[in-house]
Amino acid sequence: MPYVQYSKVIEAPAAQVWALVRDFGALDRWFPFVSHCELKNGATAAQVGAVRVNTVAEGALIEETLLELSDRDRRIMYALTKGDVPTQNFSATLTIHEVQADGRTYADWTANFDVSGDPAPVVEWVRHDIFQICLEELECVVRAQGQ
Repeated sequence: MPYVQYSKVIEAPAAQVWALVRDFGALDRWFPFVSHCELKNGATAAQVGAVRVNTVAEGALIEETLLELSDRDRRIMYALTKGDVPTQNFSATLTIHEVQADGRTYADWTANFDVSGDPAPVVEWVRHDIFQICLEELECVVRAQGQ
């Protein structure tokens, strides 16, 4: 089972970054590949078990289920449950830490999943084409809010 990890220091306070990340139903605010995000069946954004439906390029849909949300630890865990992606059994954790020395944020994103065939290209796709790009966009959105 491949394991992917990507981290980034974000030039914004952890509380501000966490406010965006913890909103499970608003992925489209900072995830550049998602044009629309909606929670199913009247779920709330902090409700473990909530399912979000993300509309991506060309109208494709990806469903994810909230597994854990911890405000104390600033950690969100979710599983990808439906969608045309090259992984199976995908689960991820995004944790937001305060850099106490200067008030910035340390974001750490990890994932485990199964893949058919050679995992190397899928690992790089998740690390760079999803985690890296999305954390860069998250920083841009947070910094724009602070202006």
